[in-house]
Amino acid sequence: MKNILLLSMLIIVNFTLAQVGIHTSNPQGSFHVDGAKDNPATGIPTDVQQANDFTVTSAGNVGIGNITPSSNLHISNRGAATSIGGGEATNTGLLIENPIVNNSLLSILRTTGTTGVKQAVMGINPNFNGNNGVFILSRTPGANDFAMDLSSGNIGIATNAPTNTLDIAGSTRIRTLAVVPGATVVTPVYANVDGVLNKAVDNTYGTVINNTVSITSGATNTLITGLENNAVYKAVVNVSNTCGRIGIAEYYVTNNGVNNSFSIKGIDGMLNTDTTVKGPTFTEVNRYTTSVVWSGVPNCAAGGTNIAFSYTLTMPSAGTIDLTNNGDANLQYKVILTRLF
Repeated sequence: MKNILLLSMLIIVNFTLAQVGIHTSNPQGSFHVDGAKDNPATGIPTDVQQANDFTVTSAGNVGIGNITPSSNLHISNRGAATSIGGGEATNTGLLIENPIVNNSLLSILRTTGTTGVKQAVMGINPNFNGNNGVFILSRTPGANDFAMDLSSGNIGIATNAPTNTLDIAGSTRIRTLAVVPGATVVTPVYANVDGVLNKAVDNTYGTVINNTVSITSGATNTLITGLENNAVYKAVVNVSNTCGRIGIAEYYVTNNGVNNSFSIKGIDGMLNTDTTVKGPTFTEVNRYTTSVVWSGVPNCAAGGTNIAFSYTLTMPSAGTIDLTNNGDANLQYKVILTRLF
């Protein structure tokens, strides 16, 4: 009897200290299952051999497809992508499937809050948005701070039924917008009555180009290039000095390279002076040249008299507008052209 008891104790101690292997005589952890029975009798299994293994280490980490899991659950997927239908593939690393129609597929909950209600932090639920299914992130029960329609791929912010690629039920802020370089064509964006963003009526109307150039007194420089052929623009030219004076003038510009059919004409303008003389005087030299005189500009201590803002615009060729500084101060000129047709 003593011998049997001693033998039983030795067997129990040995089993307690031993590693358990299923389909392998060479377990690599506290519990090791070799699914394909392809591991070697000695040594470390290769990556290919580990691909069908399940391991639990002495630290409690679980490895699927590997024998050295580095976290509580470590899944290594080495399969080859081969379609098996239903949008899945044989190399899917983790597949959670719900066979019951419209039942919640996955929910990750935080602990019960002060209200006594558990709050869903993340979940996948097919019983949303006409049973299309939705992936949601929320802070409070019933809220939908972020949602993705699993049928259309539309993303909703503060709505679980997005009708566009990105649907925001609230305000939007963009902290930084780059300024396009001169003569780069940009298209303004408008919103319809539903808040959906659109371009203008076509790909040409409303497009904008702009440029800024400094020109010394008496010199000529290119103000803008890159005007589209067969286009009509409204141009606004701004000139100012360090004494706070600003002159703004509007022009119509047509640009067509056929038979040199390009032209420019002054419309109106405004000068922020202390007198009633606020508008410029345009002299249309010819169809592609117009000069402007501002008679009410006060003298500026930093330089320039009442003729400082005077200049001439010329189109030397299709697509280009030059500016000649007819004043007596070195100034900076800004131009914005909005395409009308």
